[in-house]
Amino acid sequence: MHQDQLKQLLELSVSGEKQAREKLISHYRPFILKEAQKICRRPLEWGRDEELSIALIAFNESIDAYRESKGGSFEHLSRLVIRRRLIDHFRRAGKHSLVIMPGDDFLSKSAVEEDWEQDERKQEVEAYKRLLKKYNITFAMLIKSQPKHKETKEKLKRAARIMAENQDLIDYLNKNGRLPKRRLCEWTGLTPRVLERGRIYVIALALLLSENEFSHLQEYARDLAVEGEI
Repeated sequence: MHQDQLKQLLELSVSGEKQAREKLISHYRPFILKEAQKICRRPLEWGRDEELSIALIAFNESIDAYRESKGGSFEHLSRLVIRRRLIDHFRRAGKHSLVIMPGDDFLSKSAVEEDWEQDERKQEVEAYKRLLKKYNITFAMLIKSQPKHKETKEKLKRAARIMAENQDLIDYLNKNGRLPKRRLCEWTGLTPRVLERGRIYVIALALLLSENEFSHLQEYARDLAVEGEI
C-alpha cells in the first residue's frame, strides 16, 4: 500500500472511521506479528498465542493515541505501545525473565508519551545531523564554533533569527551553501569578518530554527546554544 494511502487511512482511523481502522489494522498485521515475536523471542501464531491478541489491542490503542500534530512516526509509537503492553502482560503473569529490561515500566499515558518524545528527539538529532552534513558541518564543529563572548553570541543569535524568518535568505543558503553575508551585514550591522568567524554557528542555528521538523530541538535553542543531546 502506498504511503499516501496509509497516511489517509491513519487520519480517517484517528477521526473515528471504523472501516478505515479495520483496513489499517489488516495492513499492519505482519508488522504486529513481527514486533510481538521480537519481544517474545519466539514464533507466534494468530488464533493460538495470547501475546498476539495483546499486541493487536496495543496497536489499536496506538491509533487512538496518535496525534498527527506531533509530527512523530506512527510506527514508532505503535512499536512502543506493543512492547509496553506485552511487558505489562509478562509482569502480571510472573514471566519477568522473558523480556523485562532495566528501566521498563507499566504502560501509562505519560510513560508512552515520554518515551515517544525521547524517540522523536533521537530522530530529530539524526535528521539534523544529516542536514548539517550537507553544509560540511559536524556536531563537533558546531560545539567548537559557539562564541565565547556573550555580546558576540547575542549578535550572531540575532543574525540566525533574521535568516530563519526570511525565506529569501534561507533559499540563498540552500542554493549556494553559504551565508548571504552582504544582506546580513546590512540588516544586523555585523562586519563580514564577524559573520565569517561565526559562520558555522549562524548557519546551524538558522537551519534549526527554520525547519518545522525540529520542534523538539528548537526547545533547546531558546537560548540558541547547542548542548545536551546535541
